[in-house]
Amino acid sequence: MKNYILLLGVATVALGSYCAYAGNSATMTVTATIAHDVSLTVTHDLELGTITINPAYTGNDTYWTYSTSGIISYTSGKALVSAPNATIGTFTANVPDPSNHGNIFDYTAEMSLGGKNYCSFGVFHISGNTFVIYPDECGIEDMSALTAGTYSVPINISYIPS
Repeated sequence: MKNYILLLGVATVALGSYCAYAGNSATMTVTATIAHDVSLTVTHDLELGTITINPAYTGNDTYWTYSTSGIISYTSGKALVSAPNATIGTFTANVPDPSNHGNIFDYTAEMSLGGKNYCSFGVFHISGNTFVIYPDECGIEDMSALTAGTYSVPINISYIPS
């Protein structure tokens, strides 16, 4: 019986300690804000210059491409009389893995030159956090819709966190 009383006394002290502990607790809310400052900054606009087209040509098959440095690297078809090398656009972006640029930027990919006529663009990593946007390819696929004039399009480049 003595052991039972001792056991009952230990159980009572343990229960009392638990109740005292439970009555001295509190809940705290922890808040954290995670920010990533990408800081995209345009340092130079993209310029294609004056593109001269032969209005007498009736084919719809003229294409020309540019290298990442803006130099014309390929032409086909007979609608293109001349096109200067492009002055590439440059921007900086404070991104964690700049060499993985293909998966982290979203941008307007095409400028319409009327109808199915277009110039599309690409983004290329130079070094560090410096990138270029260059005219990837231009094409004349509908001579009847091509008109003389100045064409421009704002290219909105945005960072896509992965």
